[in-house]
This record gives sequence, C-alpha cells and structure tokens, in this order.
Amino acid sequence: MSAPGPRRPWLYDPSAGGRAVRAHRPPSAGAVDAVVSDALWTDVLRVVRWATATLDCRPELVHGTAWRTAAASAGLLRRLRGLCAEVGLVWPGFSAVDPDGPARGRLRAATGRLSAHLSSPGQDVLTSEGLAAVAADVDAVGAAAVALLAEEADRTVCSRVRAAAG
Repeated sequence: MSAPGPRRPWLYDPSAGGRAVRAHRPPSAGAVDAVVSDALWTDVLRVVRWATATLDCRPELVHGTAWRTAAASAGLLRRLRGLCAEVGLVWPGFSAVDPDGPARGRLRAATGRLSAHLSSPGQDVLTSEGLAAVAADVDAVGAAAVALLAEEADRTVCSRVRAAAG
C-alpha cells in the first residue's frame, strides 16, 4: 500500500459527503441552480473518492482504481458544457496544465486541489471562472490517473521482460 495522503474522514461517509455537496448550493438558488450545483459537486466528490482510493490502495488494485478515476474525470468533463447551459453560462473551457513530475505525485496534488474546492462551500463556482478552475483540476486528476496507468504498465512489462530473460 502506498503512503496515505491527508486523511479525509468525511470522504466515504455518505451523510458527510451529502452535506459537502449541499453546502455548495447558492444561497438564493432556484430549483435548476440547486440541481446543477448538486450534480456538479456529486461528480466532484466521486472523482475525489476514486482518486483517493487510487492513492491509498494496495498495488494490485491501482490499475482498476486509476481507470475508474480517469473515467469519472472524463465523465464530469463531458457533462460540464450541458450543466453550464442549464444555468445560462457559456462553457468557458479550461486550460490544461502541462504535467510535471511522476504521475502519483501529480495525482496527489490535483486531488488535494479538487478536495479543497469541495471543502470550500463559500466558493461561488457557478461562474465561468469558478467552473474553469474546477474543470482544470478535474482534468489534472484524470490526466494523472492515465499517466499512472501508463507508468504501472511500463513497470509490468519491464518486470516480465526481466523475468523472461532471467
């Protein structure tokens, strides 16, 4: 098992996760704003959960959890344009960050940033700038998860080649 990151006891508690999601609802939200906010933050919570599981799981489980992290990230990024349209925002897109460093470290850093968004309910994210910031971190989590899959595949291939040659 890898070294655990910062403990987030609320992360896997359904009632605490639900409170974190609902805490992001805009104060004067109508029904549509509340539903879009809940949909966005529920997906962010899912991405943070899978990413944290990837970082903290046993080595033999990394492939599956990293795959699910990447898929959850891609799913949320696909939905964002439609969620923006529901609340009358133009999808701003986002600037992908050029990755630097090992995948596991990048995943840990991006997960920390995304978790900080989730833990900051005062943050008005139903704006073009707020959504772009969250989307960039979701993209960074997904990209790091894919890079981790590639690194794990490289290690597997190298160890099999050494075993066959040995």
